Amino acid sequence: MLYKSLFIISFLATTVVGHAQTVNEVLQRMGKQYSSAESLQYNSNYTLYKTAESKKIEQSYKGLFCKNSRNEIYMKVDQTEILNSKSINLKINHSEKAILLSDPLQSYFGNFDINPLLDLCTIESFKDFKIYWEIILTPKKYSNLPYSKIVVQISKKYFLQKSVFYYNTAVNFSKDYRSPKSYLPRLEVSNFNFNRKAVNASLFADKTYFDVLSKNKYVPTARLKNYEIIDQRNISNK
Repeated sequence: MLYKSLFIISFLATTVVGHAQTVNEVLQRMGKQYSSAESLQYNSNYTLYKTAESKKIEQSYKGLFCKNSRNEIYMKVDQTEILNSKSINLKINHSEKAILLSDPLQSYFGNFDINPLLDLCTIESFKDFKIYWEIILTPKKYSNLPYSKIVVQISKKYFLQKSVFYYNTAVNFSKDYRSPKSYLPRLEVSNFNFNRKAVNASLFADKTYFDVLSKNKYVPTARLKNYEIIDQRNISNK
């Protein structure tokens, strides 16, 4: 779990002179796939390597993405669940047995939330490999993003099928704090099994995660017994 924070990521995109029209067309059509009022679900694999060229897997997690026709989002990455519904934004950390409640985010599409980051990257190249498009992105100098390069593959059906993140911030992979061993890791995220089948409605229901005892007082459901509920909505309103 040492590097878990590296796995909760956002897909990045922007425009560039020379390729702007073609890139924009691809990104716009991909955006419609994720934002249309239709169900969508797919699986993901998150794989972390020590270096940019390493072939040895250091850590790997499985993920699930579900969206219903109301554009409510449910995501799971290993021991973390995230729900953004019309009424709430909820994050469950199973390793820490904690449930964080906050106000729902507008126009939130999980790991396809590109709009807040449109100005942070420059597109270095755009290539058509017949079965997918490849876009290479480089963060702008003052973006503060921890990547030196991001490589994105978009399928011909306009789904984000793979993202590769090359980190420019060193991570200590040593379990012995007295002997640090830092590397610049690479994170690969592969998405597959895309389909428009109806998603499990219970994933988007508050009662799946907690019960309301009274105003501003909640208890976790039996499945999440002994989990701590942290309500940031109450904190922000004080």
